[in-house]
Amino acid sequence: MGDVKDSPKAKESRAPKRRRKLGEVLLEAGLLTQDQLTKALEECARSGQRLGEHLVDQGIVSERDIAWRLSHQLGYLFVDLTKETLNPDLSVTIPEPLARRYRAVPLKLDGKSLTVAMADPLDFDAIQDISFFSGCTVKPVLAGRSAIKEAAENIYRKQEVAAAVDRIVGDSTEEFSEDLLEVLAAESQPTESEIQSLEEATRQAPIVRLCNMLMTEAVRSRVSDIHVEPTKKDTIVRLRVDGLLRETMHLPKAVHPSIVSRFKVLAKMDIAERRAPQDGAIRVKIEQREVDLRVSSLPILHGEKMVLRVTDQSKSLPKLEAIGLSEKDYATIKSFTQRHKGLILVTGPTGSGKTTTLYALLNAIKSTAINLVTVEDPVEANIEGINQTQVNPDAGLTFASALRAILRQDPDVVLVGEIRDQETAEIAIRAAMTGHLVLSTLHTNDAPSAITRLIDIGIPRYLVASMVEGVIAQRLVRTICPQCKEKATPDPATLMILRIPPEALTNVQFYAGKGCAQCGKTGYLGRMAIMEIVDPTARMREMISAEASEQELRLAALTAKMTTLGEDGLNKAKAGLTTLEELLRVIEVSSKTESICPSCARIVQYDFMACPYCEMVLGRNCIGCKRSLHLEWKTCPYCGTRIGER
Repeated sequence: MGDVKDSPKAKESRAPKRRRKLGEVLLEAGLLTQDQLTKALEECARSGQRLGEHLVDQGIVSERDIAWRLSHQLGYLFVDLTKETLNPDLSVTIPEPLARRYRAVPLKLDGKSLTVAMADPLDFDAIQDISFFSGCTVKPVLAGRSAIKEAAENIYRKQEVAAAVDRIVGDSTEEFSEDLLEVLAAESQPTESEIQSLEEATRQAPIVRLCNMLMTEAVRSRVSDIHVEPTKKDTIVRLRVDGLLRETMHLPKAVHPSIVSRFKVLAKMDIAERRAPQDGAIRVKIEQREVDLRVSSLPILHGEKMVLRVTDQSKSLPKLEAIGLSEKDYATIKSFTQRHKGLILVTGPTGSGKTTTLYALLNAIKSTAINLVTVEDPVEANIEGINQTQVNPDAGLTFASALRAILRQDPDVVLVGEIRDQETAEIAIRAAMTGHLVLSTLHTNDAPSAITRLIDIGIPRYLVASMVEGVIAQRLVRTICPQCKEKATPDPATLMILRIPPEALTNVQFYAGKGCAQCGKTGYLGRMAIMEIVDPTARMREMISAEASEQELRLAALTAKMTTLGEDGLNKAKAGLTTLEELLRVIEVSSKTESICPSCARIVQYDFMACPYCEMVLGRNCIGCKRSLHLEWKTCPYCGTRIGER
């Protein structure tokens, strides 16, 4: 052991014939006055507190000085625990409740002799209990109260974290040379003296193993996001797979600060800052695959939540043929890539695959004869042969300023990650006017609403009418797992919500996944896009200039044989690629204003009076009261007239 000192009395005898009282020793050493001693003894007589504890609590004498003087008085070795190397493996020799009750921590095991640091080495009951539980002969040494308490916190927290990591990670084949970690509390902002210890803790074995395991599992399991969430009692780890979060781990609360700090160190974030959100990035190589992780921390009620967005750089660039397009949609989008100017928009909510579609468009367009330049936030995939720029607002590089600079770089095709404001929209339209093909995204629910969104931003109607070359609205639906795929019957409640009459699907066989190990018992494996594509006709351009409403534009697109999101999803469900339940999960209420023609089973608008495909009359007005009726109604709820009596 380090810094273990023998007092003169310890050398002479382990049990001196006469032990002077602690007050006498401290008085002789000049550590307190006679008045202080008298007053302290009176207080201790009233409270029943020990003299040494009272003097430390009142700040009269330091704990270390008292412990050192007690070692002289009692004849026991004094140990400075701050200079000792604590072994968490010895925590099994003394149960944690026992260690806290007797203020004792194990220091060294030599055969059947256990050296134990104690605040009171004369406590015979404590020595007897520790000897009974450990099965060893106890050799007590003296240490300060607070030093023992801190050492116990470190030892038993280390043991708890290590056990949790071993339980979760299991038998890992990876080798780590780091020492066992020291977990620090996360309740308050760390002082400067704690920062170095916190950095060191993040490099130690259990947390390194756990964080490496999380990143490796993310790559192996097609995880797009890792969520590390502190709660009141523990830490929850959730992984987003195929668009949905799965709860995978519950970790002890003590492990949370070190997980957050480990990822902060890797992402070059400030580990001392716990009160403000931070962003960073990690690039790692996992199983010969380069992976980028965008790291974001956010202070919440019970600590810092951390989310890591996973981007596998080793994946090949997506191709139009591989994103689940129907033959008709593929032909339309392919025609977009062959245009030389104008604005092509991809719309949908966050996580709907817009960036993947944009990259697939770039992949179809790129050529050594074309200068392609992008401005993104952030750059999610490094595409060889394309000049990519990442926005940096802190340096004044916004979408608008970057786009201005790009237009001076002699581009043929420009990709703008997102049109967020009027300035960016105006520059994008100007680029399209000057002979460039511009690709970008918007957050809208469907394709026709992207037109009105541009107008709402402030772009003149005549420019929108002439410059928009195509709009792709999309969602991502999970595909049925091929390993556990089996025949299934749609839930009648799902058909009702989607407004699909069962008789329209009498000759259609649907499928669903039963759930297996490969798909994580979900029945789904992977995702594909469902799309709604607008290729503006001359008539639609005239309507845009003439201030047509969004609904009028949608009807014009349907007249031009636009396949809606609902229809594309239904077609994929009929083909056995996904389920109606999954379709219901991803389409919004605005997309549920569609129904199915009972004659030709095509998607029609809910307020259509006749099917535009087979010309079947869909009259939904009651012959009795003339009120509008729903397609699936058999009786008028207003007057009771049977629909068949028309």
